[in-house]
Amino acid sequence: MAIPFVHIEARGTYRELGRAVGEGARDEVRASVAFFRDDFAALSGGRLTFAAAEVASLAYADHARRALPQCWEELEGLAEGAGLPLSELLVLNCGEEFTCGEPVEGSEPVEGSHGAPRASSRGGDHCTAVAVAGQGRHVVGHNMDWYVIDAVNNVFFDLTDPDGTRVMGIAGAPYLLMLGMNSHGVASVSNSVHSNDNRVGVPNAFVRRATLGAPSVAEARARGLLAGRARGTNHLFADTDGTVWDVETSATASAFMDCSASGHAAHTNHYVSPEMRPFEGSDHAESRVRLATAERMLAQGLEDGEDPVELVARVLRCHEPGPDQAICGHPDESEPPADQGMTVGSMICDLDERRIHVCAGAPCENPYQTFEM
Repeated sequence: MAIPFVHIEARGTYRELGRAVGEGARDEVRASVAFFRDDFAALSGGRLTFAAAEVASLAYADHARRALPQCWEELEGLAEGAGLPLSELLVLNCGEEFTCGEPVEGSEPVEGSHGAPRASSRGGDHCTAVAVAGQGRHVVGHNMDWYVIDAVNNVFFDLTDPDGTRVMGIAGAPYLLMLGMNSHGVASVSNSVHSNDNRVGVPNAFVRRATLGAPSVAEARARGLLAGRARGTNHLFADTDGTVWDVETSATASAFMDCSASGHAAHTNHYVSPEMRPFEGSDHAESRVRLATAERMLAQGLEDGEDPVELVARVLRCHEPGPDQAICGHPDESEPPADQGMTVGSMICDLDERRIHVCAGAPCENPYQTFEM
């Protein structure tokens, strides 16, 4: 049986959008927060208690509030709707900033922090993004890997921003929406990378949310390159004109790759462009395997004339060459909860039809549900 998820449809101010999610998915938001509160020391590699993370998040809050006030208002609304302190939701929306193991320039020790950083667990390190522009079709897909708790606490977001732009995507209930497509026919999906020039700045969750409402890939790229971002991410952007752009960032640098001519693109969790390799903060051998698998499958599928939506779905369900390098990820239940990661959600954006297919959990076990924009 498919893992259920909450469907939230809302329009209004950013605060009203956040409040609608908090009210409609209150149980799911609270369950995710409780997991992080109970397991945060393990999730952060023993460096931070949840209370210490609340204190540390205040420095990031200042940057987010100034740079992206609309996203900050949405998070405030989410906290109001869920009936939780804003500081608790801010910790979860600084998830990468606190659970990844690389040092952060300019951060100050806080009470409750201790120990040396470690590389993060499987939770957030196995996302895969793909795009196809072929046969007159434009399709973007993404497997979102994170901690197991999010698989059962997902929300399908259908939000109409104050300017009338409609955005759709699936994400864990306590987060700002970070992945999806919009009514302009623009898709924005992103993956974690481990940059080594991290700093206190605008958290990734806020930057990614800002890209989703962009009216063009050029504007999405500009938003992804926001000055003062805290750490790196990889953005894959596409539109109905056949544009496929990949933008790798760290906190202070970036690289641009135009993949439009090849008709397909994939990205996982390591830097690909030569100019970004000096900013690589972790050696992810399995990420390279997933990338090679996705690229091979996309190229062969297009050569064979496979339907782009079916091709992207097949890639996202792939278990080759083995469990530790699979695009479709499953938890190792022998590990502690804080080390269990999996594909918690999957989406396929059909930009031409303004149609999105989403599932909670691993797509090999859960059927995609289809929503029209």
